[in-house]
Amino acid sequence: MKVYKPGARGRQRQYVQPGSEFPVAHFMDESGKPKLFTVTFTEGAAEVDDTLGQYMLDKGIARRSPILLPGDFA
Repeated sequence: MKVYKPGARGRQRQYVQPGSEFPVAHFMDESGKPKLFTVTFTEGAAEVDDTLGQYMLDKGIARRSPILLPGDFA
């Protein structure tokens, strides 16, 4: 899944740990601890797993579209 951070330039890292909030197998390591995912946005776009992408969209960490909205300038 492709997710976006509108207005972002260059390369930016975003660290997310969805397993601390949603302890499902996909977000946990072999020992049962939450995984820490590093998402690298290049020129505002990143390719992530669908489950992680949906988590980021639900939490407002990323967007489905690269289009800037009026509230982005505040």
